[in-house]
Amino acid sequence: MIKLPKTESKTVEFKKSFNQDVIESLVAFANADGGDVYVGIRDDGMVIGAELAKESETAWVNEIKSKTAPAIVPETDRFIVKGKNVVRLHISALPVKPTSVQGRYYIRKGKSNHLMTIAELSDVYLKSTSSSWDAMASERTLEDISLEKIAVFARLMNPESPDDPMRVLRKLSLVKGGRPTNACYLAFAGDYCAESLFMIGRFKDAATIIDSDAFNCDLLGEVDSVMSFIMRHLMKGFAIAGKPAHSVVYDYPIDAIRELLLNMLVHRDYRALGQNTIKIFDDRMEFSNPGGLPDGLTVEELVSDRYRSTPRNPGIAELFRHAGLVEQYGSGIQRVIGECRAHGRVSVEFENHDTWFKAVLRKADGGTRVKASTNGTLNGTLNGTLIGTLNQTDRKVLDFIANNEGCRASAIIAALSIPRDTLNKVIRRLVADELVERKGSKKTGGYYASGYLRRIGPAKGGHREIVGE
Repeated sequence: MIKLPKTESKTVEFKKSFNQDVIESLVAFANADGGDVYVGIRDDGMVIGAELAKESETAWVNEIKSKTAPAIVPETDRFIVKGKNVVRLHISALPVKPTSVQGRYYIRKGKSNHLMTIAELSDVYLKSTSSSWDAMASERTLEDISLEKIAVFARLMNPESPDDPMRVLRKLSLVKGGRPTNACYLAFAGDYCAESLFMIGRFKDAATIIDSDAFNCDLLGEVDSVMSFIMRHLMKGFAIAGKPAHSVVYDYPIDAIRELLLNMLVHRDYRALGQNTIKIFDDRMEFSNPGGLPDGLTVEELVSDRYRSTPRNPGIAELFRHAGLVEQYGSGIQRVIGECRAHGRVSVEFENHDTWFKAVLRKADGGTRVKASTNGTLNGTLNGTLIGTLNQTDRKVLDFIANNEGCRASAIIAALSIPRDTLNKVIRRLVADELVERKGSKKTGGYYASGYLRRIGPAKGGHREIVGE
């Protein structure tokens, strides 16, 4: 016996009678996860009954077949509810999508059917063939990518024994038909990359720009460039946690910012018009990127963690994972929510639209800079950056220096098995961020935690606590 649903849903639609809308709903279900159309029921769930002849279902199926391409053939069931006829038309998700009704393509999102965009049509087809846009061969050539950048990436993958760049390309299937994949080009573009435009600005209000910049480089390089700009415009204070210890408090949770940035780069629709954009105001930060949530995913499902993670660009996501930037698919939003909750002074909001997605970090105090602390005591508020975001190698080096102050480069290399050129780059970053300084002569000097900074406890996600001298 068929149990009648009470309401419409992602897989259920009610119709009073058989018409063109029924066929559109079946097409939308076929292009998504499948579903059922119940004919003879109003939108509010009230059974009114369908007028049926002996061969009604056969006629309906023939009409559905003639109007859809590739043709779909739903299963039919006729049953009686409170003395009235109801027909269920069931269609499974198509193995190879999409299908259309008289040249129009629909997909199910939430409780309604949506006309598909060209990008959505492409996505649906590629997913059904176990592929993705970023795995396709780019129009660029291998001369448009940087082997030096791939070499740096190889050392991130395996610091002890990095592969040569060409082996990395083969190993990760980043070349097809003699051309780099779209993921490969975006990650390792050798020069100006029009597709990766990222705009960021510090605003006093909607019409007044204090500072701005634009980046058109490889995605891995954009992570560092964008974070550097953000850190220049954040505020920080020192929260007294008991003498001599104190911790650095930023007006926004750094790890939440970084997760949102990574999500923007991994989930952006690079075929759509527009660019990734971050706007920093006194009271909020706005993160916007082309491409709405995929597969009919809603904000409610995203926030409640009730969804299956399907990155729009799995190839880019995999490269970020190999570089140590992404831990696992689908966990970034929950980390953002958790970091905001732990910070205690910032909330996060999400907006989803058909062609773009937006996240907002909003201050609870309406724009007042850092004033909360672990013990309710603030020890000053300063401009500039202190810690920023640290990758895995940076953290290892900083941890070692903090626990072995006065150490020399040779000791760090021996202890951590880091190539000298990699260590030199890490040291330059840590010195520039004022986390590390060198003291003493060239022959006898060593590296120290900078100034009043001494770490307590292990680094955690690039955000660490500090104790005084």
